[in-house]
Amino acid sequence: MEQRTASKNAARMFLDHFGLLPGRTDVLSLSRIVDEFSRIPWENLTKFLVKASGIPREGRLRSPDIVIRQHIEDGTGGTCFSLTDTLGAVLSFAGFRCFPVMADMNHGMNIHCALSVFTSDGERYLADPGYLVPLPVRIPRGIAAGTEIHGQRMVWEPSAGDSYDLFTMEDGGRTWRYRVRMAPVDREEFVLHWQNSFEAAGMNSLHANLRLDRQRLSAHNMNLRRTDGVDRSNEKLRDRYPLMMEENFGISRRIAMEAETEWRRSCLVR
Repeated sequence: MEQRTASKNAARMFLDHFGLLPGRTDVLSLSRIVDEFSRIPWENLTKFLVKASGIPREGRLRSPDIVIRQHIEDGTGGTCFSLTDTLGAVLSFAGFRCFPVMADMNHGMNIHCALSVFTSDGERYLADPGYLVPLPVRIPRGIAAGTEIHGQRMVWEPSAGDSYDLFTMEDGGRTWRYRVRMAPVDREEFVLHWQNSFEAAGMNSLHANLRLDRQRLSAHNMNLRRTDGVDRSNEKLRDRYPLMMEENFGISRRIAMEAETEWRRSCLVR
């Protein structure tokens, strides 16, 4: 009951904040929701702070209403698990049938996740907020699908069983990103993978990613990278980290300062 209430509260806050109304469960309505949701940054600053706080494993997961409220108040977002869980709450509230699905990446199995979503006409789509894909991607069984965003071509190619490999093409190169299995996972398994993700190697650093209208931003510790698919620039943040995170990602200086302080402390401990 508590989980359902948190999900409904999150959905109402999200729809109100972005000025959306639940409509038909068709691809147009799905696209509007996914597009607005992609404006929420992928970031592990909040996750980093939760882990550093010493909260027990079972209490670390941020509920959808917390994710949306903190985004509205502090501009934060989450990593793929909290974003997928929250988008799932919004889409379910809007009437869509959707399920979490798991993906493997180079540095581990079951460390990425997304949503399998069905529209009213029975078509299946992949919604991937953790990869900041700003539109639902139709995934017919056994058929490749693709899209282009800011000069980056993304293609999901069929693999073994009902799974798909995501490749990105940019600057003449082709890079494998993940293999997603479209079979739904139940809540218990999803939560287990989510809890395990706090021990991932990436949690030793601060990360943030955001897709804007004309460029992609990526911050790794004190480095900020911008690209529009053609030109790239790199910038050292050094003592400007809180300010630059607020100006570029919309994440409040307070959260960024707390995360930077804890990260620097953890670097001394390691």
